[in-house]
Amino acid sequence: MRISNDFLGLLAAVAFIVANAYYPAKVLTKKLVGQSPEITRFFRTYLDLHITLNLVGLLLTFIHGHNADERNFLLQTSMLVTVWLCVVGGIMHWGKPSQMYNKMKLLHTQQFMFIVWVLLIIIGHTTL
Repeated sequence: MRISNDFLGLLAAVAFIVANAYYPAKVLTKKLVGQSPEITRFFRTYLDLHITLNLVGLLLTFIHGHNADERNFLLQTSMLVTVWLCVVGGIMHWGKPSQMYNKMKLLHTQQFMFIVWVLLIIIGHTTL
């Protein structure tokens, strides 16, 4: 059975949505509920899910982009942003903190970066 490329794109989108609900959920929980050992433990586990699903989403996006019949500059740029966000996230999690760590963390967690990424994907797909 062959999985359609559109379905791979949908799976990538779902993986990214679930993975990246991590940060807003953490911020809202902190504001509405506060911190407790259980909540801290939950978000440590969710961080692992965040990382894993982003890597799965990246792999699915590579396959989806490779098999796509059409490409454009916006989608290729969104792929570069996706790779950059995943690499920086990996460096933040598995790498050793360095002088650049705070700059990487700032860029990786910026809402502006997320909005640019989403807009590139949406506009890129609507201009095909």
